[in-house]
Amino acid sequence: MDAQAIRGGHAAMAPARARPQGGSLRSAAQSGLTAALFVTGLWLWLAPGVGMVLYAHLLGGLVLVAALLPWLVLHVPAALAKSRRRLFANLSWALLAVWLVLVASGLAMAVPAATWLAGRVWFPDRLVTEALSLLHFWASWPAMAGLVLHLGMRHWRTAG
Repeated sequence: MDAQAIRGGHAAMAPARARPQGGSLRSAAQSGLTAALFVTGLWLWLAPGVGMVLYAHLLGGLVLVAALLPWLVLHVPAALAKSRRRLFANLSWALLAVWLVLVASGLAMAVPAATWLAGRVWFPDRLVTEALSLLHFWASWPAMAGLVLHLGMRHWRTAG
């Protein structure tokens, strides 16, 4: 009997089974949408004022937030609490913090567009707009790197 079994850890309670490689069709769609948002965000950063790209980025961001929210609430806290891989858990918490900054800054930047669609023209101070833009832009880089790292640690492991 190993030390984990003596202490009564998860290894003693759960039967050994192979973890599936890859995720679901839903997670693939979310990853693809995240990549598309990254590309459209770069496009907007390099060529601001491209209307259709902006609308695609806004709509895609809202769809991704709506798709990720239920998964985050139901899956992430329980999965991270029982994770036996400390590095994986710590990187996942850091990735969640970066995504929080990314989503919050994106939603805050969408408020003027929403008010315009509601019939009122309103823009925050230029300094606020620039700060949100920089936060959103720079949070997207570690978010994408973290997504690739997360997928590599969780879904792209080789058997054996």
